[in-house]
Amino acid sequence: MSFSTNAIRNIALAGHGSTGKTTVVEQMLFNGNVITKAESVDTGRTVSDYTEEEIARKISIHTSFSNLVWKDKQINILDTPGAADFVGEVVAGFRSAETGIMLVAADAGVQIETMKLWRRLDARNMPRVAFINKMDRERASFDDCFADLKDKFKIPLVPVTIPIGEGNSYKGIINLIENKAYMVPAAGEKEKATDIPDEMADIVAEYRLTCIESAAEGDDKLLEKYFEEGTLSEDEIRHGLNEGLKRNKIVPVLCGAAKSNSGITSLLNFIANNAPSPEGIIERAVNSNNEPIELNFDSSKPASAFVFKTAIDQFSGRLSFIKVVTGTFVPDTEYLNESTGKKERISKIYKSQGKKLVEIKILEAGDIGIMTKVESAKTNDSFGSLDLILKYDPLKLPQPVHSVAISAENKKEEDKLNQFLLRFAEQDLTFQVKYDSETKETVVSSMGELHLNIILNNIKEKGKIGLETRKPRIAYRETITKSANAEYAHKKQSGGHGQYGKVMMEVKPISRDEHMHFVNAIKGGSISKGYMPGIEKGILEAMEEGFLAGYPVVGLEARIIDGKEHPVDSSEMAFKLAGKGALKIAFEKAAVKLLEPVMNLKVFCEEQYMGDILSDLSSKRGRVIGQEPLGGGILEIDAQVPQGEMLNYSVDLRSITSGTASFEMEFDHYDPISGVIADKVIAESKAVKEEA
Repeated sequence: MSFSTNAIRNIALAGHGSTGKTTVVEQMLFNGNVITKAESVDTGRTVSDYTEEEIARKISIHTSFSNLVWKDKQINILDTPGAADFVGEVVAGFRSAETGIMLVAADAGVQIETMKLWRRLDARNMPRVAFINKMDRERASFDDCFADLKDKFKIPLVPVTIPIGEGNSYKGIINLIENKAYMVPAAGEKEKATDIPDEMADIVAEYRLTCIESAAEGDDKLLEKYFEEGTLSEDEIRHGLNEGLKRNKIVPVLCGAAKSNSGITSLLNFIANNAPSPEGIIERAVNSNNEPIELNFDSSKPASAFVFKTAIDQFSGRLSFIKVVTGTFVPDTEYLNESTGKKERISKIYKSQGKKLVEIKILEAGDIGIMTKVESAKTNDSFGSLDLILKYDPLKLPQPVHSVAISAENKKEEDKLNQFLLRFAEQDLTFQVKYDSETKETVVSSMGELHLNIILNNIKEKGKIGLETRKPRIAYRETITKSANAEYAHKKQSGGHGQYGKVMMEVKPISRDEHMHFVNAIKGGSISKGYMPGIEKGILEAMEEGFLAGYPVVGLEARIIDGKEHPVDSSEMAFKLAGKGALKIAFEKAAVKLLEPVMNLKVFCEEQYMGDILSDLSSKRGRVIGQEPLGGGILEIDAQVPQGEMLNYSVDLRSITSGTASFEMEFDHYDPISGVIADKVIAESKAVKEEA
């Protein structure tokens, strides 16, 4: 069964860890008759959390895909992880959905990850719905949570469902659009609409007025009718909320207690009736001339889709999760991988319920599905008709913040280890593997210690490989700080043709953002132009070898001002060695200094930890740029800190804040270092060379 674009709803569930996302998905699937029983996370049998690591840790690690049909709408559900370490999975979920469902725990309110995820939705201008979960918890408060959302996010909130009681007194919810109550069902049963309790009449009237007013503001005609008649019909309320949500002008707020299957029916009704379809949404791409273009979701056009997620299953092989933008995708059809230029026959297409693949006959524009065993397909690739050349915009992923150098205990297993590392890096683009030719280390980088440990434990268990990890060496640089002149003559005579080349050069500092300027300033032709490439190669080689600690030199202009050649013994090799020798002599006069990489750092924390965090950053030679209160006791600290001080920061920050804070980090620039710090770097570099 296929669905037209306007009958598709793609939603991404997001929220701070332990807000109940996986439980909400279970109950959605139960209510949609996809499963016969909603399992708890503790049983290890939920549809969403099905990998060994997720079952053992009782947390979501991957974005899972499931779907159901509700009120003749295809609802595709992307259940994203709540831990900051797995933000790459969240980005993939947001990229492929039109609506975010933000879960907030009624007893905790807005938390750090809630705010960070909200910002990601803002960056995409993506419509969202807030679902206040766990209304049956002790200390649960709908009003406090609603006020917390209102305080932290400056956008109109529209109550759609409200609770009947809270905590131990929680009895169900009232749907303000339908003007009906849904009491908590018996265990294993589903909600049923009933009349609103008499004692709730006044509070319902107050909240329903707010809901109707917000709906009226979504459409000029509705606003006019509301002023005339003072109310709107159920369909008119839905239309008004639909318009406001689609334009991201309002955030509808629903509530419930997912563990008791309470509030889920109204959530599904709202998604089916009010959440935007892909119709009218714009996807950006570049055409064959690399020019930016915009496309609407349209099944009548030639087929095209993008891969937003890759997984490798031990039974099904490579799984490529795709979202169709134009045309339709059907099995046994040849499509072009726009990123590689390779034609691929897609033999079968699937949807999934967690790990269970369900074969389908067609994917319409706006729908989400899975291709299997397409070996050329990678995350961010675009597929399409053979005559359609375009590439969709890639995922906008954050840079990894936690790195270690890694090697196999048994050197014979290095190749096997590298295969495993690359396999995981292919599935998760926030896990990066790089061989650093400067430090001669394989360095793996992740979004945090938890993220890294899960991957490495997986490799140990499945690959039976012993691993050694250590702090990676920092990629320092060197630069000159003053101008200098030098000359060097390379002479060698060993029978027959000898080697001769003499170079006189002048070096001066330039911007450290630039590598090297090479200038032939010779007048009179004392060195033939044909030897200049050799001199430049020699200079680059000397720069790569460094001077103080063996790190590459940057920010240098080399001007060749004079020299001498021999009619027989000169060669490009001779002048390469002369250029290299001259630069080494120049280094001795040019006051070479070490440079260290400096990172831009954003820390998200509770205000109570601000003093300890600032003190810790000071001890790390950090420079605090600013602090921004985000509301509700949450703070963002912006700083610049040397990379060498940040290698263990995910562990340090967790220790300081009891695991409540998170951070983002990316490279900014290089700064000079001297004194004891530079001496230590030089000594460590020499020790490594001696060991080698």
